[in-house]
Amino acid sequence: MHKYKGISADDKHRIVNALKARGAGTCPRCNDSQWTVSEYSMIEVQATMDRNTNETTTIPSIMIVCEHCGFIAQHALQPLGIWPERLADLESGQIGSSRVATA
Repeated sequence: MHKYKGISADDKHRIVNALKARGAGTCPRCNDSQWTVSEYSMIEVQATMDRNTNETTTIPSIMIVCEHCGFIAQHALQPLGIWPERLADLESGQIGSSRVATA
């Protein structure tokens, strides 16, 4: 069984640099500027507007947490240039067995 060890320091630096390069700033709730790179996540979304569909897709993202008030912001990784690491995975629309949405 794989034991998750959290986000590597290198990945945290890449994420912080990508957010800073795009002008990410203070918390929209408390206006504090101290953020922590928390966890990767996959946001599951419907693939169509059909209410009865079982077809879903996911958006790879990163959770950033305000150290003052705990507000959680999620940022899609693809526009930040962080996901996926292999372009072939993006072009096929597949990461493992899950379908991944492209931005």
